[in-house]
Formats: sequence, structure tokens, C-alpha cells
Amino acid sequence: MPGTDQWLVQLRKGIVELLILRLLRAKGEMHGYALVKELLSRGPFISGEGTVYPILRRLQSDGLLVSRWAETPTGPPRKYYLLSQSGCQFLVQADAEWETIVRSMSQIESEGQQ
Repeated sequence: MPGTDQWLVQLRKGIVELLILRLLRAKGEMHGYALVKELLSRGPFISGEGTVYPILRRLQSDGLLVSRWAETPTGPPRKYYLLSQSGCQFLVQADAEWETIVRSMSQIESEGQQ
């Protein structure tokens, strides 16, 4: 069906953004590759690093994340990300919206089974 692939891409993109914000809230500061590994372990949401880093840059430019560079003992410096105050506030709103969506989908599904 024309357009469905693009629709699924956009849906996944929004979900990945929400997952990144939720991971940072749950685990605290993380570097980009750790976020990539977490997302890969949780399902087919991303295809690899090339999916996550542009999202991290956009979330940072939107003011939802802050970052810092840190030296590592065994390799190059890593960029660590953390939710900003605006990111925390946004996530409260996004969580409420997500719960509304899930509740509505569940209601429709249960109505179809009656």
C-alpha cells in the first residue's frame, strides 16, 4: 500500500525519540553508543547508530537534552547526554499523551472483541 512504509518510519521515529528520553530519565546520563545498544536490545526500533545520533542532535538543539564530553581511559572522548529541565517537563507531557493513545487503542481493541 503506497505511503505505509513512510508512515511506519515516522511512527518509529517518534517512538525512538520517546524511548531515548525515557531511557535517560530512567538511567541518567548516557553516552550515545550506550543508548544505541539499549535501543537495539529492546526491539527493531533502530537500524543502528546512524538512526540515533541525528535524533540526539535534534533533541539537544530543541533544548530537551544537554551534553558534555568526557575522556575515557581506553579510547576517544565520549559525548554524554542528559535530560534538560525542559526535557523533563516535555517528557511529563509526552507520557500523558502516550497513555491517552494506549488507552484509546486498548478501548477500541476491546470493543472489537465483544
